[in-house]
Amino acid sequence: MTGRSDRDRDTTAMTLLADTLTWAGTAVCVLAGLRLARTPGAAGRLHAVAPVTALGAPLLLAGLALHPWSSWHDVVKIAVIGVLLAATGPATVVTAGQAVARAARPDHRRPGPPNADGRGGGPGTEGS
Repeated sequence: MTGRSDRDRDTTAMTLLADTLTWAGTAVCVLAGLRLARTPGAAGRLHAVAPVTALGAPLLLAGLALHPWSSWHDVVKIAVIGVLLAATGPATVVTAGQAVARAARPDHRRPGPPNADGRGGGPGTEGS
């Protein structure tokens, strides 16, 4: 007999799984960051960081939650972070994408009431 109990083997397997998930999430985040540095344009950069919120962060959070040293307090905090990222990540990317598309249009001014000379455009567009 080697003297290792079933609990030791379970802890070792859990640590291995947690480390694998953590390193996989870290790799996704680092690769997305490297890709971000080489991607031109704001819309392309939004696509470059999408894997971080979709894949990298969940892998990292799962790995951290599964570590044997994690208490239930830690797991609850990590779960809240995961829920917030899952709920707000896609909406943030969509909103930023809409802002980039709006700014890229040639006439991105907001329509407003007519100016004093009868032309449209509202405040801030005088003389155009």
